[in-house]
Amino acid sequence: MDQTLFTNLCRAGKFKEALGLAIQGHEDEKYTPSRFSIDKKTRLPIFYRGNKRVEPDEEGVWQLAKNPNP
Repeated sequence: MDQTLFTNLCRAGKFKEALGLAIQGHEDEKYTPSRFSIDKKTRLPIFYRGNKRVEPDEEGVWQLAKNPNP
């Protein structure tokens, strides 16, 4: 995913297109995100499938996110 293009789409208010860019090529996976939000501190996107946080693994396959605070 091109982070600069993703950010530019969000700033332009094209959120569906930005989400489409993030999931491009992985639309039929079990944990493909259905929504996202932007972290206020880091300005990076946080992706969700329903109420579960998801992130891509090394191969780009969407998986449930690991809890950073065990």
